[in-house]
This record gives sequence, C-alpha cells and structure tokens, in this order.
Amino acid sequence: MKFKISLLIVLGVLGIYIWSMPANAWTITKEFENELAAKQAALKANPGDAHAHFDLAITYAYTNHIQDGWIQLKKTVEIDPKFREKGLLLYIKKVTENPNDWRLRFRLAFAYYFNDEKKDTVRELKNVLILYPTNVWAYGYLSLIYGEMGEIDTAMDFAKKGIAVDSNVAALHLLLSEGYYKKGDAWHGWTERLEALRLRALGY
Repeated sequence: MKFKISLLIVLGVLGIYIWSMPANAWTITKEFENELAAKQAALKANPGDAHAHFDLAITYAYTNHIQDGWIQLKKTVEIDPKFREKGLLLYIKKVTENPNDWRLRFRLAFAYYFNDEKKDTVRELKNVLILYPTNVWAYGYLSLIYGEMGEIDTAMDFAKKGIAVDSNVAALHLLLSEGYYKKGDAWHGWTERLEALRLRALGY
C-alpha cells in the first residue's frame, strides 16, 4: 500500500526540474483521445453508474491519467459496494467472449486487482503484453503490483522493460526509483525520482 501511495503523491507533484525537452516523449494518440472523450461522455450521461466510473478509470489507467483513474475506481464501490464482485464476473465473461481484446483484458486485470487477486492481475497484464507488446502502462502496473507483493527485483525488471519501450514515461522512472530505494540504493533512487519529476513537469 505504501508503494501505491508513493506513486500517487509523487505523480501529483509539479516538479521543479524542468530541463531539456525529451525526444519522442510519450503523447496520447488521437485514438486514445477519442476513447477517453467517449468514456467521459458516458459517465456524464450516467453519473450514478458504477460501471461507467470503472470503465473511465481503466481508460485513464492507460492514457497517463493515473491519479484520476484511482479516484474513479474508489467511486465505483462508493456507488455500488458489490461492484467488485459484479465487475469481475462481467469482465471474465467479456474476455471469454473476446479473448484478443487487450482493452477488455486490461479491465479484467483491474477487476482482479480490485478483488485483491494479484496473481490473476499479473496474468492478465501479461496477456495484455502478448496482445500489445509495447503497452508501457501494462509494464508499469506489473512493476507496481510486483512491488506490492514484495518482489522488488521483478518489479524493477518490469519498470526497466517499460523504459526500454519508452524512456519518457514519468511513472516508470518513479516505479524504478521506489525499487532502488527499497534495495537501499539511495543514489539511483534519487536520480530516477528526479527524472520522474522532470518528465512529470513536462506532462509525461
């Protein structure tokens, strides 16, 4: 839990380390912009619908709106205390019917996570990567979850794999920083945190 809280706090900080603009920095595509707008419109039309909050939350999760995603996830159970179980059953059904849809598998992964079934979460995020090998957010959430499970070396490996895909994602550097700190390597932890803050200040 401390690992997750650290992620949210630091991602919410506007960094003061604004150096040079990174090359080929992560940017949201038009496809994702349209998807995000559609999910936001669906929620606006049905603000009391727990599923609409969950659906938007997961779209936030893979469009670099991480903190907004956690906020929406919390609202789902505020609206419907039984949504954890309902959502899991719903997305197991959807993925069974559409096994090659990475977006559905991303939602199933979070449905498992919402039910504290982390091994199943890991499996589904790895399935996302089979379908979409360059999805940096799947790497990031795998890093986060392995960190929560205390498997720090594996968490760091996934953060590094994500950085190899795109070195300009602030969250990945922050996750790697947390790993270094947990292993007692304050120097590399600090340098990765500075990089995360720099990129976050630039909007990445």
